[in-house]
Amino acid sequence: MRILDISKIEFYKILKKRLSLVMLATLFIPIFYTFSTVTDADLLQMMPSGALDYCFAQWDLLGMTGLFQVLFSLITVSAFASEIEKGQLKLTVFRLGGRKKIVYAKVLALVAFMLMCYLIFMLFSLLCYYLFVTHTAYGTGEFVSAAVRQIGISRFLIGGLFPMMDTLITAGIVFLFSLRYKTGICFMLAIGTSVTLLVMQFFPGICYLVPAYVGMLLSYGQISGAIAGGLCAIYLAIVGFCVWKTANKFERMDLK
Repeated sequence: MRILDISKIEFYKILKKRLSLVMLATLFIPIFYTFSTVTDADLLQMMPSGALDYCFAQWDLLGMTGLFQVLFSLITVSAFASEIEKGQLKLTVFRLGGRKKIVYAKVLALVAFMLMCYLIFMLFSLLCYYLFVTHTAYGTGEFVSAAVRQIGISRFLIGGLFPMMDTLITAGIVFLFSLRYKTGICFMLAIGTSVTLLVMQFFPGICYLVPAYVGMLLSYGQISGAIAGGLCAIYLAIVGFCVWKTANKFERMDLK
């Protein structure tokens, strides 16, 4: 079978798992801020914004907290480490063949699921904005505010993709270690990687190795597109190496 066909099967497998519903917890961020906006909470420090500003502010916050990375780690571990441990992957190899194809297909399926979660989050944030925030002093009612237009809409759109790089790096590391360690250890490793990236963004210089932090800088015009593109290439190289190494080792390993 082709990689694309296998990835479709893997994508449907992810959707069928009840564990995938854990990603709905990310919607707590827009719910919390919408409630804070409506009640004019003292802890709220927010300028009047358009719908797009509001959505990306929530998305950047989600990336900076590490919540998305941690929750998605559960899905990643379930999609690979758990199937190896339970012997399910052996059956998949017998049915579909091509071990490398299966690894690459699983990665594609996880990326597709991640993009779906991203889209749901943004649409939900938009819904919260137009239903509640536009009626407060913090909503301008515009889809794109003047501030965003001045910085550049493309910067916001591209910058919004960077928090997912954190998740991909974590997923790549989990895939690689899944070949040797059990589910629990892989999940703890994923948590450790997410926390490490979260802490790194508070240190000068090292913070540029954190995709979510770089994405926030790009969105608000604090870093050039060339620098952000170079850093993005480094992030993708790390992910690509982990996936390539996993595929090669998986092809040679004995399955239980």
